[in-house]
Amino acid sequence: MPPVAALSLVVTLVLGAVLWIYLLRVCFADSTLLGIIALFLPPLALLSLLPQWKSHRQLFALALGVLGCISIAAILAN
Repeated sequence: MPPVAALSLVVTLVLGAVLWIYLLRVCFADSTLLGIIALFLPPLALLSLLPQWKSHRQLFALALGVLGCISIAAILAN
């Protein structure tokens, strides 16, 4: 694995952990059921917040960053 792909993967893991904690905080603030969904099925919880994307722009920007970094790591690993 090239060094750039490895670095991108590490950045993805860190950003993913930050995203998950932030998602848990937002979802538990909204409702307990949504928080439990975020605990076990984070993509579903993220999709349930799509109608309120204007109030949670930072959350979706972070998710886009994670998706971009994992894409870079996958492309460069081959």
